[in-house]
Amino acid sequence: MRITVKIAAGICGMNSEIELNGSMEGDYRILLKSDCQLVQSLAPYLEQIDQLMAAVGRFSKNPVFQAAEACRLHAACPVPTGIIKAYEAFCELALPADAVIAMKKEE
Repeated sequence: MRITVKIAAGICGMNSEIELNGSMEGDYRILLKSDCQLVQSLAPYLEQIDQLMAAVGRFSKNPVFQAAEACRLHAACPVPTGIIKAYEAFCELALPADAVIAMKKEE
């Protein structure tokens, strides 16, 4: 199975792509590409985490959020959530579907 998530982070203009390949029961690989160096620094952490814990772990215990904290990602960065959504679909705990944050400022 392959799950791919593309994230346009917003005003920073940085784009990221997460790809999970393999199977939940066996070996799998996670590939992380990003224009952002801080997001790129997540890669070694992601190679070592438990995929199921990444998919269902609570905020304070989730290894993706813990890695994001260790790598000093901005709290509003959508990439960690996108990674968790990828794991969730990969573990077949949710169907793969787009998630959107849309912003509009009116005066």
